[in-house]
Amino acid sequence: MKNESDAQKLLSICILDGRNWEKTEKVSEYFSEFALIKYRLRVELSYLLFLAKETKIVRKITKKEAVLLESIWKTFNIKDALVVKEFEKKTNHDVKAVEYFLQKKLEKTTLRDIIPFIHFGLTSYDINIPAYALMLAEFRADVLIPKLLKLLKLLKELIDKTKDMSMLGRTHGQPALPTTMGKELAVFYRRIIKEAEILSVLPIEGKLTGAIGNFNALYFVYPNYDWLSLSTKFIQSLGLVPNIFTTQIIPYDAWLRLFDSLKRLNNILLGFCQDIWWYISFEYFGQVKKNEEVGSSTMSHKINPITFENAEGNLQLANSLFEFFVRKLAVSRLQRDLSDSTIKRDFGLAFGFTLLAWNSILSGFSRITPNPEKMREDLEGHWEIFSEGVQTFLRVKGKSDAFEIMKKETRGKTFSKEEFYQLIDRLSINKEEKKFLKIKNLSEYQGLTDRIIDEALKE
Repeated sequence: MKNESDAQKLLSICILDGRNWEKTEKVSEYFSEFALIKYRLRVELSYLLFLAKETKIVRKITKKEAVLLESIWKTFNIKDALVVKEFEKKTNHDVKAVEYFLQKKLEKTTLRDIIPFIHFGLTSYDINIPAYALMLAEFRADVLIPKLLKLLKLLKELIDKTKDMSMLGRTHGQPALPTTMGKELAVFYRRIIKEAEILSVLPIEGKLTGAIGNFNALYFVYPNYDWLSLSTKFIQSLGLVPNIFTTQIIPYDAWLRLFDSLKRLNNILLGFCQDIWWYISFEYFGQVKKNEEVGSSTMSHKINPITFENAEGNLQLANSLFEFFVRKLAVSRLQRDLSDSTIKRDFGLAFGFTLLAWNSILSGFSRITPNPEKMREDLEGHWEIFSEGVQTFLRVKGKSDAFEIMKKETRGKTFSKEEFYQLIDRLSINKEEKKFLKIKNLSEYQGLTDRIIDEALKE
C-alpha cells in the first residue's frame, strides 16, 4: 500500500531507499540483498550447466531441463528470496543457503540426480566474485553508460546554444579574457567523453579457482581435466575477464580501476556543478520558476540552484565511498579475511549516490536558461582585460617594455570602453595602429572559441 510505502521511506536510514527511492530504485535491481542472491543463483546454475556441457562430470542435460534451471534465477522473486533467508538463519552462511535452496528446487524434478554437483568443488567466493562482477558489469552497461550518454547529449545541446554567447573568462576568480559560454562548457564535455571511454572498456574480472586459488578439490578428484582452461572458459561465458592468479578471493585491482574511473568522472561533474552554480550567481544563467516551489522559508523572492547543489553533495558522498573501497579492497590478510564481505555489500551506496547526483544534473539542465545579455554586459564592463592584446601588439612593434607600460596603466583598475580608448590614444603609436587596437567590442578578442567548440563536438 502507498501509505505503508511512504511510511517506510520516513523510517529509512539512508536517503537512497527513503527520501529519494523513486530516483534510485533502479540500483536495487543490481546491488540489493535480493539482487545478490539472484546473481549467486545465476552463477551456480551457469556453472552446473557448464559442467554438463563441457565435461563428463555431470550427465548431459536436456533442453527442457536447461530451461528449467535457467528459469530458477530468471523468475526468482521475493517469495523465493525469503525461503533462501530461512535457510540462512539455520546455516548462518549466505552462499550455503543458496545451495540448499537449489537442492530443494531440484529434489522433485528429473534433475534430482545431479544435486550432488551443485557447487561442486567450489568455495563461496567462486560464486560471490562472479556474482559481484556481473553486478558491476551490467549496472555499468544498463544504467551508467546510458545515463552518461543522456547527460552528454543535453550538455552538447547547451554548448550549441551558447557557443556564440561571449562572456568574461576568469582566472583565480578575477576578470581575465573574453571567451564564450559554449567554449567553457566544451572543456567539461571533452573531459567527460575521455573518461567515459575509459569507463566503458575497463575489464571486470571474475574467478573460479577454488578455496585458496589452486583448484585443489577439482584437481584432486578429476586430475585429467584442464581446470585452468575450463575456469577461463566459464568466466568468459559470463561475459567477464578471467583471472586465474588468485587466493581464495580475486585481487580486486580491476574493480578498483572501475571505481577510480567513476571517481574521476564524478570529480569532473563536481567541477561542472560548481561552475554552473557560479554562472547562476553571476546571472549568466537564469532559473526556471516553478510556481508551487519556494526557495526560502522567509525570502520569498529566491530561486535556488538546488539541483546542482544536491548533485555536488551526492557526488562527494559517492566519491568518499569509492575512495574507501579502493583503499580497503586493495589489501587482504594472507589468503583472505572476511572484512571485504561486508564492504562489497555496500557497493550500492556509492552507485546510488552517483546515480542520484547524475539525475540531479539532468534535472538541472531543464531548470536553467542562458542570459546572453548579462554575459555581454559583464564582459563589456571590463575593458582592462584587453591589455593583453594591446601589450602583445606593442611587442610586435618592437616595444620591449610593452608589458610594463600596460601594467602601469591597468593593474588593479576597471575600464569602460571609452576609458580604454583614451588609454590607447595615450600610447606612442601612429593613428593606424591606434585604429587597429580600437576593436568595437571585446567579443572580437575571444580567439578561436568557435573552432575549439567545433573540434570538441566532433563525433
